[in-house]
Amino acid sequence: MVDDREAVIKAGKALCSEILEPIIERWGKIFITFGFQNRISIETADPKLKANPKASSPHHWSRRTFGEKIFVRVDILPACVEDGEVSKQEFGTWCMMHLNIDLLMMWKRSYVCCITYSEFRPRRVWLEWGSPELSQPKRETFMGAEYWQNVWPNLPENERPKFGPSCTGGSIQWSSSK
Repeated sequence: MVDDREAVIKAGKALCSEILEPIIERWGKIFITFGFQNRISIETADPKLKANPKASSPHHWSRRTFGEKIFVRVDILPACVEDGEVSKQEFGTWCMMHLNIDLLMMWKRSYVCCITYSEFRPRRVWLEWGSPELSQPKRETFMGAEYWQNVWPNLPENERPKFGPSCTGGSIQWSSSK
């Protein structure tokens, strides 16, 4: 599969203007720890993905897993979180309340945030992965189905996220009916 260069560039610019620039404006310096990866490098790293052209490798922006629209993903390390100026929770809450994020993933073991953006039907999910081996829940969802189906409808207008609600009801995966 050949990457659609124009679409990837357009999506990358949108990621910068809609997500990364507002984060930098509000929180200051960020470090990009992982970004775009083309299909050839993905398949070289994991040959099993070659058999399935729509297999999910999160940083392959033009894989078209969800149809013709592109979802872009970047991993960032916010300096304000690493330096202890704000907690991951404060940072994540601000991001989900003010930015049109499709998926925000964090890890208990790290300050890195993985952010997915798309103009197309955002899932609007925020979660944190843990390690059951360390007696942590495998996944803790801060904004997902429970939030969008039960909390969001009861919030006063001024307490709701700027963007929302989730087009999937907070499911991290797309259903075949969507």
